[in-house]
Amino acid sequence: MTGGLRAWRSAPGRRAGWGLALALGVASMGLVFPQRAAGDSTPPTLADAKGAFERHARSWMANLEQSEARNRQNAPVYSVAQEAVIRFDGYSNEYETQVKATGEASAPFVGILRYKENVYTCLRDDASRCTVTSSVPVSEIFSYKNGHWAY
Repeated sequence: MTGGLRAWRSAPGRRAGWGLALALGVASMGLVFPQRAAGDSTPPTLADAKGAFERHARSWMANLEQSEARNRQNAPVYSVAQEAVIRFDGYSNEYETQVKATGEASAPFVGILRYKENVYTCLRDDASRCTVTSSVPVSEIFSYKNGHWAY
C-alpha cells in the first residue's frame, strides 16, 4: 500500500532519536489493534495487524511531513551561480507497508515501512523549483508488542 506524504528527516546521526520520539508519540495516540471485548483472549489476526500497521505508518509519515516543513523553513541558504538555494533532507511521496506473522507470542507480528530518503535542493524563493539531488531506499522495522507497534 502506498501513501502520498513527504516528510523531513534530520541528519543521519539523529535518526534513532527522532524514531524513538515518534514511535512513542504514535503509541500514545492509540494506534493499536482494535479493542476486543472484555475476556476475549483471541489473538489479533494478520488482517488486524495489517490495518493497525497502515494507520501507524500514516501517522509516522504525517509526523515526518510536519518536521520537513520546519526543516525546510530553517534550511541554510547557499549561493550557487548567483542564486540563493536551500538544501534539506526529506522523503519521497510514496511509501509501502508490509506485515508478517512471526510465530512468537511475545511479538506476534513485524511491520516494515519502506520509503526513499531524498536530498532536496531548491531555489530559496521558489518552492516549485526543487530537484532531488540524491535518493536512498529506507526500511524501518517495527514489532508488535504489548498491544502496540514499537520501533
